[in-house]
Amino acid sequence: GPDFGYVTREPLFEAITSLDSFGNLEVSPPVTVAGKEYPLGRILIGSSFPTSAGRRMTRVVRDFLCAQQVQAPVELYSDWLSVGHVDEFVTFVPTSDAKRFRMLMASPAACYKLFREKQKEGQGEATMFKGKGTAGSFGRALTKRVTINKVLSNDILVRQNQYVQCCIDWNRDILRKELGLTEEDIIDLPALFKLDKQGKAVPYFPNMVTMIVLARDLGIPKPFGPVVGGECCLERRTRSLLEPLGLRCRFLEDVASYHGRLGEVRCGTNVQRRPFAFKWWHVTP
Repeated sequence: GPDFGYVTREPLFEAITSLDSFGNLEVSPPVTVAGKEYPLGRILIGSSFPTSAGRRMTRVVRDFLCAQQVQAPVELYSDWLSVGHVDEFVTFVPTSDAKRFRMLMASPAACYKLFREKQKEGQGEATMFKGKGTAGSFGRALTKRVTINKVLSNDILVRQNQYVQCCIDWNRDILRKELGLTEEDIIDLPALFKLDKQGKAVPYFPNMVTMIVLARDLGIPKPFGPVVGGECCLERRTRSLLEPLGLRCRFLEDVASYHGRLGEVRCGTNVQRRPFAFKWWHVTP
């Protein structure tokens, strides 16, 4: 339509992977890092671990993004994920304080901490995936009740999520350095993953970080977490973290539409953003 444009970059010889999809292309809010201003933020892309020969975004696209200069790309490690997109473990939400934003990160550690709290409160038999019956859209037959106790006693799942947390923490350190952030600028949202047959991570329940941000309204994948006191404790914890910032949380069911296909709300939606007030094309690196 009018006032919209796009460019294409096609590799001649490289194979295209999932990392070439644009869930693997994000931009941070404006930041200042060690005195250098990035008024248009910084590009974030996912890649393989620096010392390994895994999947990477195709070179012709990486070179094009680097050539933009003013948004100096930051390359993160996302190849540990089955889909391999940065938006599976990091996103940004606006705030009205001096920082103007918070960075949200998926956190298995935060999820296990919450579940242990609920177990100590005597809620260990609280059930997950309530209302989903035996739906196969979670990637497994839910023929048995999944409870907090069962999740916490699943040693394989615990080890897998310790590995996932290490991958996320590696990216956390890079993002703190490259975006000039402190721990106070980061919010950990509960998340759990499991490893597929290839050893890549997929969400155990709908991944709340892969939300859609509409100014102060957040469209968050409904996690179907343990129900405690008539309310999903994952939703409750997320509200307690985000609503004090003036954000409104809307939990959207996407199990059949996206989650079962290894996506979430954000994967099937787009947002038309308001352009910057200043002439962004005049910004110099």
